[in-house]
Amino acid sequence: MKYKLTVLILCLLMLTGCWSRRELNELLIVLGVGVDWKDGEYLVSFQVVNPSEISAQRRGGDRPPSTLYQGRGKTLFEAARSLTAEAPRKVYMGHLQMYIIGEELAKRGIKDILDNSVRDNELRMDFNIVVARGDMAENMLKLFTPVEKLPSYSMQQSLQTSQKSWAPTVAMTMDEALNKLSGKGFELALTGIKLIGDTAIGDTKTNVEYFQPPSRFRYTGIAVFKDDKLIGWLNEQESKGYTDITNNLDSTSIEIACGEQRYTGIEITSSDSKLKASVQDGKPKIDVSIRAEANIVDRQCRNIDLTDPQTIKQLEQETKQIIQSNAEATVARAKKMKSDIIGFGNQLGKDQPAYWKEVKETWNDDLFPQTIVQYKIELFIRKTGTIGNTTMQ
Repeated sequence: MKYKLTVLILCLLMLTGCWSRRELNELLIVLGVGVDWKDGEYLVSFQVVNPSEISAQRRGGDRPPSTLYQGRGKTLFEAARSLTAEAPRKVYMGHLQMYIIGEELAKRGIKDILDNSVRDNELRMDFNIVVARGDMAENMLKLFTPVEKLPSYSMQQSLQTSQKSWAPTVAMTMDEALNKLSGKGFELALTGIKLIGDTAIGDTKTNVEYFQPPSRFRYTGIAVFKDDKLIGWLNEQESKGYTDITNNLDSTSIEIACGEQRYTGIEITSSDSKLKASVQDGKPKIDVSIRAEANIVDRQCRNIDLTDPQTIKQLEQETKQIIQSNAEATVARAKKMKSDIIGFGNQLGKDQPAYWKEVKETWNDDLFPQTIVQYKIELFIRKTGTIGNTTMQ
């Protein structure tokens, strides 16, 4: 009997309930974080939800859908804690969607701020991380956005959609960024975000009272890092080449000139890229293979006969040349900046481990710029649309 009683008491002790439970009305739900370097200190901005303003049962509230709380300090932890002097509740980071780094801070280095983020046990590592191009992160989080009330959610959805349908962007998560920074043979590359239009009106409710908001955000360019410091940007062509070579491309558009200010529109519907590393005459050699499928979506020149197989072959050849040109531009830019954002070194470590062991410590500055790169591009046009040659003249 005593034995059974002892077991029962031990079982009851294990049933402690939700000992760490916290009610929603005791928390500030953080959706966006901005980190800047200002006047020799870290400036941390937390964009938190105003639940009553995004409720489906409430219309036309006077308050914005989110509030920005800020803190400053010599360390990121001090800056985050200092904002409790004005925040009415404890912040909760479990639903974080966007992490924005100001360009000035990115140039100084980001390892310390990412290390601080990893130490927070409430954080999931699946939120996206971007760089505020030519601006401070805090300004991005003050923007009133149409369609989606919450700016951070709008930015995250736009980033992920852009990566799938456009190409010059990459939706890098915090987990992926940490792997890039802690590994050997590749460098970090993050998408840039920029405010366009009349930025002075962006943080007022008036911004969303127009058909086209005067101030908007736009993803533009890819930030190139070396070690953990921002050293430059890829342009649109180079950004497209980057997403293609690194196998991040789902879909994009390519325009082939067919007359004066007239183009044939090609939609890339799928793309698969592979790297293979070898050593040739003591130098590293990378074979880049890209296999893509496409559809014809626009025919502005009436003299192009889409029912002729030779026309399709010619369009395939011209499209392949553009894909290769994008890839070559990316590699040339990365070599010039001596930052292996593409991951050639990582592939070399897989295919030629003994050679990689000898060169990995000086890879970026020494052998990466000398790497021989060969391309094999395959492209197949599968569809020309439901009408082939248009009946309109």
